[in-house]
Amino acid sequence: ECRAVEYWEDDNGRYKVQVMIDRPASRIHVIENFLTAEECRAVEGAAKPLLHDATVADGSGGSKLSDSRKAKQAGIKVHWEEEAEGDLIARLSRRVYEYVNHVLPFEIKENGQEDLMSIQYFGRGPDDETPDRYMPHCDGDCNGLEFKPGNRMATIVMYCDVPEVGGATRFRNSNIHIRPKEYSATFFSYIDPVAMKMDSGFTEHSGCPVVE
Repeated sequence: ECRAVEYWEDDNGRYKVQVMIDRPASRIHVIENFLTAEECRAVEGAAKPLLHDATVADGSGGSKLSDSRKAKQAGIKVHWEEEAEGDLIARLSRRVYEYVNHVLPFEIKENGQEDLMSIQYFGRGPDDETPDRYMPHCDGDCNGLEFKPGNRMATIVMYCDVPEVGGATRFRNSNIHIRPKEYSATFFSYIDPVAMKMDSGFTEHSGCPVVE
């Protein structure tokens, strides 16, 4: 259950936000209708020729394949120079930054940030012994220690095509289980913007197995 319902507005509309957890270093929000079908198609089209086996961080600034994660992924470069002409991916990415800056007081800019990442999970039925999924992990540090400059502060997971069975985002330490809803998004931040200390595990999460 959500703790509160809020509303957020940008130039494209007004969005209903369910606040699931609101701790200084751990915030989890579910935003309804955060993206459009048109934006989803643009992301999927850009990702299609770039998809490859998903990787995890290797602890030294790189990435590696791991049994803890099974999916396809593609990094999508955002063409910010085409934002004024209505580029759909740039428009969506701007909304992401605006929402993060709505919650966190850092005025984060797009310069030097990671590419937009498309993650695709495929369901192969209940008999699949190794379904697509992502085991429990933290996107940033979740050790309660001081923030290290250059590390992540927040994540937004956006849902385009949703599975019939499985595929929830599970925050086990917060006892929050979010079933994906078409065009919605899950935002979570893992830094206390006053103390500059990291989350202590409340935003650890997993991508539950996709069955169908």
